[in-house]
Amino acid sequence: MSLALEFLKRDALIAISYRTAFVTQLGGNIVVLAVFYFIGKMFAGTEIEALDRYGGNYAAFLLIGIALTDSLGVSVSTFATQIREGQMTGALEATMMSPVKLWRILVYSSLWSYVLSALRFSLYLALGLLFFSVDLEKANLAASLLVFVLTVCSFAGLGMFWASIVMLVKRGEAIMNLLGGAFLLLGGVMFPISVLPEWLQVLSSLIPLTYGLEGMRLALLQGFGLAQLAETILILGGFSLVLITLGIVCFNASVWLVKERGSLTQF
Repeated sequence: MSLALEFLKRDALIAISYRTAFVTQLGGNIVVLAVFYFIGKMFAGTEIEALDRYGGNYAAFLLIGIALTDSLGVSVSTFATQIREGQMTGALEATMMSPVKLWRILVYSSLWSYVLSALRFSLYLALGLLFFSVDLEKANLAASLLVFVLTVCSFAGLGMFWASIVMLVKRGEAIMNLLGGAFLLLGGVMFPISVLPEWLQVLSSLIPLTYGLEGMRLALLQGFGLAQLAETILILGGFSLVLITLGIVCFNASVWLVKERGSLTQF
């Protein structure tokens, strides 16, 4: 635990030391929020049956979709980014000589990114509440927090799996872009999945983002509690367990394979 806190403290100090980049990133998040708010505003006063389950406010529906998806991007990309940087700088080989397992170092080095993603998610909600007329009076914070954590854990498993691919093939942005587009289409980020054809809804049920967004929207916009979201929480818990286990196993296997090939330092 002390090692994890040291990594967190180090990365926080580094991030804050670059004040311009830190502030600019937050400013960019605000601009993105404004863009999607005005998209949602086009539908103000329009009754959309598919949104009734979430309170009927498309701006609020879209806000939560963008906020959660933005936060989850950290889980998918942070481990692979560290691996790629280590390959490019030559630091990966030295890191692997540490007595601490590489996957643990990756997790510890990502803690600040996760903290920042949670703060960014909170910022989206706060700005939506204060300036964009998003109603969160019914919000069940305990249920939404649990859904958030489980969804992040699910995507952390995907992130470890993605890092194992980067370890082996070095470059794979095209694969990530394809998966990102598929998640955007099937996860219900910008529209309810109920508008999709049935066969796409089946595919949608196979990804954790669908359940994360469903649970988050119902908890924040409709006040659903733990009991009402029990099925969603159990499914997300199952995704977390399976994907984290799979991610660690695949990552360890990829490390063993590159050592056997002698391709650890190749980039």
